[in-house]
Amino acid sequence: MILNVFSITEFFIGFLSLILMAWAGILSFILAGRWRRSSKGEEKTHLEGKSHLILLIAVVVLVIRLLNWPWFYATLQSFIPEINGAMCIFGVTQANPTLTGISEIIKPISFFLIGAWLLIHALDRSTQTSPLMGRKLLFLSIIALVVIAENLLDIVLFLRTSPGMLISCCTTVTDILERPTRLVPKSILGPGYASMLHYGFYASTLLLLLLLVLCMRGMGRSSQPRWRRPVLGFLFFYAILSASLFLLTQIEVFAPKIMGLPFHHCLYCLWQYVPDSILMMFLYAFGIFAVGWAFLLDLTSRTDETLGLLPRYLGRLYALAVFCLAASLVMLTVHLIIS
Repeated sequence: MILNVFSITEFFIGFLSLILMAWAGILSFILAGRWRRSSKGEEKTHLEGKSHLILLIAVVVLVIRLLNWPWFYATLQSFIPEINGAMCIFGVTQANPTLTGISEIIKPISFFLIGAWLLIHALDRSTQTSPLMGRKLLFLSIIALVVIAENLLDIVLFLRTSPGMLISCCTTVTDILERPTRLVPKSILGPGYASMLHYGFYASTLLLLLLLVLCMRGMGRSSQPRWRRPVLGFLFFYAILSASLFLLTQIEVFAPKIMGLPFHHCLYCLWQYVPDSILMMFLYAFGIFAVGWAFLLDLTSRTDETLGLLPRYLGRLYALAVFCLAASLVMLTVHLIIS
């Protein structure tokens, strides 16, 4: 176990989140069942009063968990001097590759679900009678399971990472000719896959921005247009494909060019050599999440009382997505020009 200010903070947040989310998850599941069975207004008012403390603690813990994703990578970065052979975060991940890989997968899922719940909670608080309370409590109990799993993974991972461990770093994996990120696009697109990825990424992102703007313009014309849910679902699916293309293109095309290392394809090294690339990638991810949050909000939060509020929330989420994606694209373009 490596102890420094980053890992100690991780342990403190992890144990505290574990206890509070286990408590909130169990109580929210019980209250969700009671809310569904209750039919009287007075009984629902009583249950709503009981849920206030749970929801308040859940909001605080979940906001902290949102910040935990970047802090996780900052902790891994702080371990580099302690791991023999590690030159970047990739090397640290090789100390416990399975645990780290699972944790890196679950963290964006957790971030997405937490953001969606906070938006549903905000929408419900904007109403007079809290029509989303039952769904909100049930969703919170599900998120609690994800957060608990994430916390346990982090705790076990950091406990099993010891100083002096000997590993091989990124060049033995990311720079070999047989790496999957090279073989897959080359087998599909041919030898000129790099330029096709480059222009394909720009085309797909610009098309996504155009579709988001067009959808925003049509959002306010009706409180519940028939086209809205299928279009939101399609945009979310297309955004996921664009995010996959973004990640692949970053590894194969943009990272080597921006770092000035034509044969080096490690994103963790990109973060280390060009720190503002972290913001660039986070903005792109946040824009994709905003598209997904809009779809999930429309999918879970349609009631008679929220119909008039939903278009405003969806429009703001799409505006946020457009801003984040456009800002990320501008940052990337500037880096490519000056590199």
